[in-house]
Amino acid sequence: MKSRLGYQPGGSFFHRLHPLLKGAWLVFLTAATFLIHSPIVNLVLVLGLLLIFPAIGIHLGDLRGLKLLFGTAALIAVLQFLFWGEGSLILEVGKIGITDQGLLRGVYLGARFMVVVLISYLFVVTTSPNQLAYSLMRAGLPYRYGFAFVTALRMIPIFEEEALTVYRAQQVRGVTYRPRVWKDLWEKLSGFFLPMLVSAMSKVDALSISMEGRCFGKYSTRTYFKVRGEFQGDLWAGLVLVLSIVAVILVKIGEV
Repeated sequence: MKSRLGYQPGGSFFHRLHPLLKGAWLVFLTAATFLIHSPIVNLVLVLGLLLIFPAIGIHLGDLRGLKLLFGTAALIAVLQFLFWGEGSLILEVGKIGITDQGLLRGVYLGARFMVVVLISYLFVVTTSPNQLAYSLMRAGLPYRYGFAFVTALRMIPIFEEEALTVYRAQQVRGVTYRPRVWKDLWEKLSGFFLPMLVSAMSKVDALSISMEGRCFGKYSTRTYFKVRGEFQGDLWAGLVLVLSIVAVILVKIGEV
């Protein structure tokens, strides 16, 4: 069974990069795929991203939703192949004609979709939510918001487990979530979410009492238990990022 998509600890180059620098790369590559209308560039990025995952110890088969990703990208490409009318006609099947521009556009859009999703996957599996929140707080984000972000992420697996417990308990009692009328479905969903709401409120109450006992929010700044050490790769990754941004800008200027 595939695990839920999330951070997977490791010691690779990408794991050790600064979280904000990885976020900058995520934004840049996403923007670059929309700015540079080249199927070849996007295919190279897709191939590079697919090779990175095994290199950092993550099997592609372990990633959730990968089949859906490839299927959606293929669907996007095929729709462009069949219905994009501009360009020279290459193949005609009945009333449907496939053009060279349609092929290029289909490859470009399909590859662009894969780049955006794969780079997001890479960011998620190599970036610790705690480190990301601490980096944002060190960069100026008020620590109250950072703490809320970390707490929300930590609560996700807890509520996921509790939801599964409630679901199984109701199944044992004969509850089914496939009723014939919508009214019954609403009633049964209400019975499912009510214990979840009670559990959430009790956890929030306990957390607020704990934070109040520790004088949370009394000071404008906070201390950190773990301090991230310097990593030489941050400098090189930042330098390559700056050069890449300049290159994209020059390419766009040349197109004008």
